[in-house]
Amino acid sequence: MKITIDVLENQSNKGNLEYLISDTSNEALTVLMFALIGEARQKASYEQFLETITRIWGYLNEDN
Repeated sequence: MKITIDVLENQSNKGNLEYLISDTSNEALTVLMFALIGEARQKASYEQFLETITRIWGYLNEDN
């Protein structure tokens, strides 16, 4: 499986980034989530990790 992620910077708000994911199937999002969890656990404190995962999970569930 190959998943590509393009990053677009919002011209009206330079701090806002938009991520375009090439495959949004359940399988692809699961793989992506586990990869992000692995990265976050290595680079963040436990509190930062939980905050990040909570934000990602909330964002993914907004469309449902």
